[in-house]
This record gives sequence, C-alpha cells and structure tokens, in this order.
Amino acid sequence: MTSVYEPERVDIPSATHDPDSYVRALLEVAGEREPSTVLGTTPARARLLFQDLPDRLLDVSPAPGEWSAASIVGHLHDVDIVYGFRWRLVLTEDNPDYPGYDEKSWAALPRLPFWQLFNAWEGLRAANVALLRALPADAWQRTGGHGEQGTETLRTMIMKVVGHDIAHLNQLYRTVRAARLADGRAVTALDDAYRLRVRD
Repeated sequence: MTSVYEPERVDIPSATHDPDSYVRALLEVAGEREPSTVLGTTPARARLLFQDLPDRLLDVSPAPGEWSAASIVGHLHDVDIVYGFRWRLVLTEDNPDYPGYDEKSWAALPRLPFWQLFNAWEGLRAANVALLRALPADAWQRTGGHGEQGTETLRTMIMKVVGHDIAHLNQLYRTVRAARLADGRAVTALDDAYRLRVRD
C-alpha cells in the first residue's frame, strides 16, 4: 500500500561521539514545553502508535542496523531506569558524579516480553513523573556531574529527557509506519494519530 506522505524526522547527534551537540539538540527539541506534561503522556502517546499492529511486526527493523519498535520501547525503559537513578542521586547528594552508559550494550541485555516491558515502562515513568511533580522549584537547580557531558542542573537533566522522548516518539512512529507499509497495511490512522495527538 503506497503513501505520498513523507514523515518528518527528528535527528539527534550521537551522545558518545559529540556529547555537546547531543545535549544542545535535545534541549532545542524540548523547547519550552512543560516537562511533566510531556513526560507524563509519552507512554500513552507511544501506545497509540501500536493500535492495530500485529505483535509479529514489533521486531521488524526499518533498515539494517536500525532499532525495531520493540527495541525503541526497551531503550525508553532503560532511560527511565538511568535517569530515575540520576535524578534521585542529585536530589539526595551534593553535586554527585555519575557515569554515562552504553545504550547499545544495554539494548542487547535480556528483556521481558514486549507488552510486559511496555507496562513496566509505564509504571516506572509514572513513578519518575510523580517524583518530579512533587519537587519544590529550587530542587530543579541542584547539580550533578555527568561523566561525559559535565556539570548539569536537574532542570537540564529533565529537559534532556523531554527532548529524548519527542525524538524517540518520532523514531517509533517512523519505525511502526515502515513495518506497516512493508506488511501491506494502511498508515492513514497512524499518520493522523502522530500528527494530531503525538508529536506536540
């Protein structure tokens, strides 16, 4: 089934090869969006993209070396583990240091079956958002030392995840779309869900 619509692409530089550009790009994508709103709705927005998608397409990669939809959700789950820890560390210690991590190596670790993983991510994200919503404004100025990106405030850490969510929702949309098209499935409802309810 053909489509004349060419989905927009949100590209973020490599965190490993160019950490400064990576941070700038995430913050630019995040813009002035309200963090807890974006972070609190990302799992539900991601779930919209899986409507009517057969489970057998969850592991289809759009191109060699690119992540499948299941891998993207696994990565989002990993990010909530990593950043949930970092946020709590910064909130409970004075200017702590924390390392970067190899997202590709984490992605290769064993995982729960997809929908169990998705539900676990939803729960983990809800816990992290509840923490952020309960913090006083001055807590957002606490700092920590990222092993690759240097000193950053909690606010910067949070806004990086906002930009990361937006970029990966875009990637997830394009990946699901490619899998649907390759399987001869319609994409009109998916396009509408992304354009009207997901990307903003």
